[in-house]
Amino acid sequence: MKKIFTSFIVALFLIVTNFSGISAMNYEESYQAAQSYYQKKTTLQSSEEVIACEAIGVDSSGKQLAESVIVTDKASDVSKTIIALILHGDNPRDYQGVDYVEKLEKAIHENGAVYFENEANSFGANNQVYNVFALYVLHSDQLTLTADYLASMIDNNGAFGFAGGYADASVTGWAIEALSLVNKTKYQPIIEKAITYLSTLQKEDASYDGYGYGADANTQASILMGLLTYDENGVKSTTYNKGENNPYSVLLTFQNNDGSFWSSFQGEGVEDYFPTVQGIQTIGYYNHGSVYKTAYQKYQKLLEPKQEEPIPEKEVEKTPVSQKETKPVRKDKKKVVETADSSDVLGYLILLGLSLIGIRKGRKSFE
Repeated sequence: MKKIFTSFIVALFLIVTNFSGISAMNYEESYQAAQSYYQKKTTLQSSEEVIACEAIGVDSSGKQLAESVIVTDKASDVSKTIIALILHGDNPRDYQGVDYVEKLEKAIHENGAVYFENEANSFGANNQVYNVFALYVLHSDQLTLTADYLASMIDNNGAFGFAGGYADASVTGWAIEALSLVNKTKYQPIIEKAITYLSTLQKEDASYDGYGYGADANTQASILMGLLTYDENGVKSTTYNKGENNPYSVLLTFQNNDGSFWSSFQGEGVEDYFPTVQGIQTIGYYNHGSVYKTAYQKYQKLLEPKQEEPIPEKEVEKTPVSQKETKPVRKDKKKVVETADSSDVLGYLILLGLSLIGIRKGRKSFE
């Protein structure tokens, strides 16, 4: 009875909002508002917030990470933690003395499923997608194995979902993104099958109705992240349109002026946490592409050996002349014979010759 009442209220709300003429910001205004939303934050409360912050192009490294960012209950929580740390500029192999990469690698099973033993009964595609995201960012040699397992989790109707075969449109969007990142060509048949399933949920206004309640920001954003990663040009043109209606434009009708997002379940204008992080992340994808590509590049830089700066050579101080010690001149024991100038010697020889001539003449006169 309670579910029926809730469904009635949501349906009534959607009818009212459809007649109220919700107006969306244009694409540039939407992007600026989303950026401003995270530029103003000084502390990020979850891995999802770190991911959304970086997706919209705001550097998270200068922001504080709340303790709630680091979660290790499930393997997928460890994966989100790894991604958040890398985007924040921290090393997940040694963060506060913990190797989170090792924790994740130990959860990989032979068939490619990634989960801790205590979560085996609650493991689904919603968990596996984040494990694939993390292993993609880490460029793990186990990536193909885990992506193959994710691909095998598709239902006959093309949906991905939670444990027990609970199909979900949002999880299907995440799976499309994960498989597109790993190998778009290899997994194209799986991806196209998933897109065909999603098309059955799309309404005439280009919204995706996941549960029969009408359009919802969270579902719309999650599907668009997958489509933008697989076929960006298609989303930005008319491939996924319904008539003149574009699914990305539908998402922006849920955005508040401060950049946050509201949901059908909370009511227009009321900020809703998960639609906000998913909505802003999607705006980031529309402008910058998948945030996991950014994380991949940041991790590669973390692995690069740090080059030590060369120590500058110490300049030799030149001692002023006045301060130099004067060394005594060494006196040689040998006497140095000073020779006269060559012109003086010639003069002496001429005088000597004249003297000899004079003496001879003098002798003859006396004889």
